[in-house]
Amino acid sequence: MALTALKVKNIGPGRHADGYGLYLLVKDSGTRSWVLRLQSEGRRRDFGLGSVRDVSLAEARDAASDLRRQVRRGDDPVADRKRRRVVAPSFETAARACYEALKEGWKNKRHESWISSLSNHIFPMIGSTPIDAVDNVLVCEALAPIWLEIPDTANRILQRIGAVLDFAHIKGWRKEETALRSVRSGAPVRL
Repeated sequence: MALTALKVKNIGPGRHADGYGLYLLVKDSGTRSWVLRLQSEGRRRDFGLGSVRDVSLAEARDAASDLRRQVRRGDDPVADRKRRRVVAPSFETAARACYEALKEGWKNKRHESWISSLSNHIFPMIGSTPIDAVDNVLVCEALAPIWLEIPDTANRILQRIGAVLDFAHIKGWRKEETALRSVRSGAPVRL
């Protein structure tokens, strides 16, 4: 039997079905919230849709309908929610996290110059840019001032930027991997 707005307001504690997997959960304390129970690929999941104070019966039905449609298409609403919750840090924050994660594995003293080269040449240009917004064009523009003056350093920095972007991908801060091969093609050349 479907719920009504009056029942939602007055019904006692328990799990009350509205239909098609939508439930109203009423706790002993009186708090009321919406839950959608779905099964996909043999796995049952409950999706919280919000409090009755924030989500009306009609809105809960609409949200439930949207989630059911996503699951039928083969989407994973839980993974989508997790991805949306992940806030991409700045390039500098990601680079420092990458450095901390990798430095213990380095045998020589090169790790000391690893972060300082990024601090000196890259952070002023793209350090505050969100890591998921860094692309080949930004990297090329950031390296352009040093590409002709100190090409060896520019090449090492390009490798370090690649490591940071790979690290960010693994951490879930970037959707896809970024190949930086084209940066060398776009870099200025001395004739």
